Amino acid sequence: MKIVSMNNFFLILFIFFTSTIFAQRGNTTLIAEYEDTLKIISKKIMTDELEKNRRIANDAFITHLDEVLKFEKSFEYPFDSLQTVSVITSPDNEFRIFTWMLRKRNGTYEYFGRVQLKKKNKIKIFNLNDSSKNIRNPEIKELDNNNWFGGIIYDIIYNKSSRGKYYTLLIWDGNDHYSTKKIIDIMQFNANKIVFGKSIFKGKETNTKRIILEYDGKSSISLQYDKDHKRIVFDHLVASNTQLEGLYEYYIPDGTFDAFKFEKGSWFFQKDVDIRSNQKIIEYKKPKTDLIPQ
Repeated sequence: MKIVSMNNFFLILFIFFTSTIFAQRGNTTLIAEYEDTLKIISKKIMTDELEKNRRIANDAFITHLDEVLKFEKSFEYPFDSLQTVSVITSPDNEFRIFTWMLRKRNGTYEYFGRVQLKKKNKIKIFNLNDSSKNIRNPEIKELDNNNWFGGIIYDIIYNKSSRGKYYTLLIWDGNDHYSTKKIIDIMQFNANKIVFGKSIFKGKETNTKRIILEYDGKSSISLQYDKDHKRIVFDHLVASNTQLEGLYEYYIPDGTFDAFKFEKGSWFFQKDVDIRSNQKIIEYKKPKTDLIPQ
């Protein structure tokens, strides 16, 4: 029986721990291989004719994405070949949000998401579970990552005040055959969950925790952050006919713009704002063609 010397013992331990750490951290080549697989699967989610097959592909996509996002080095990896997935990094570089959608047979969409939080050289993954079809009066509900009002997140605004820090999200929701929605939501980390919605919208409806703009699906509207003026600017929507007021699938932009301006920890509503000092706000920026149907 051979006795392992103390030097060899420590060498074996060193090799074991370094290989374990290396596996946990991942490497660019390995992550790129995951990305190639995810790219193929994600296209099937969008293009397969049968919802059953799209769901099978989506399950496989989730499995592979969850695996690769646990690697520490994946946080810096862009995943920019995933044309059907929105990947947005927070302005303070503390987390990233991955969102994508699955087209259902009835013309509506189901959304999926992962939040990748990097804290003290550790990665934590939060699952975003879309419950939007079952949430009544979502404008006034505080939600969490297990009960999420889903959509494609395309911008993150970092907010900080004496009451703490939180993030404002700009979101697109294809809704159904008749209408589309754009949403302003608030996000905070709270212990082991993410909280969505916060009563910091002032000057419009009371107790509003998120803003939902619903409009004619054949129309396009702008909802963009104007960083220079610290305001979110968006099209003012009106019914296409006075007899259709309250039926938001018939609402269209009228050529004027409203805004929410961030001051003292809240978003204050501003009606009919002058955007001539920042004309780029009026331009509708089409998302990636594969990501959001036009």
